[in-house]
Amino acid sequence: MRDCSGVTDPRPLPVRPIEQVRERIVEALSEHFARDHLSLDELETRMARVYAATTPAEVDALVADLPALALGAPVIVTPDAYAPTPKLKERLVAIMSGIVRRGLWKIPRRLRVVAIMGGVELDLRQAELPPGVTEITAFVLMGGLEIRVAPGVRLETDGVAIMGGFEDRVHDPGIAPADAPVVRVTGIAIMGGVEAQIQPVD
Repeated sequence: MRDCSGVTDPRPLPVRPIEQVRERIVEALSEHFARDHLSLDELETRMARVYAATTPAEVDALVADLPALALGAPVIVTPDAYAPTPKLKERLVAIMSGIVRRGLWKIPRRLRVVAIMGGVELDLRQAELPPGVTEITAFVLMGGLEIRVAPGVRLETDGVAIMGGFEDRVHDPGIAPADAPVVRVTGIAIMGGVEAQIQPVD
């Protein structure tokens, strides 16, 4: 009898079903968050349970109580494109992709950003900000979000980082007047980063 102990089985190893289910459910949860079906706290809780689950059934159960949806490719915004007037609530979702907004565009008072294994760049230095406070809520998982605002804008950040970073940088703060617009960035970064900075226009 031949000794086959040193022979490698040429057949590829099968992909673990639970990993395929996780990827699908992570995408679905991100889309539900973007459509206001989930709050940020609910999204964080369910994402944690996705990676703690040990069977495909446990992962699938995390969207069983949510409305059915048809997942599509995220909308990619090309650089320097002028965006039309958005609705009061706008969502940017980058899943294994990238989104860039810069130049002349109008930002809504509330903006939700989801970046999962992808990146989002928001350059607000030439954007039309609403009076008062503009709120940017971020959920970043193994991705990145970069935000730039012009001097004269007050920048506030209050986020949570888990094996990642959530920071603000001020290159040229200047003196913001009492009625200056405020950009407030909140949310969570898991194995990813959120960076907000005040920077003069190049």
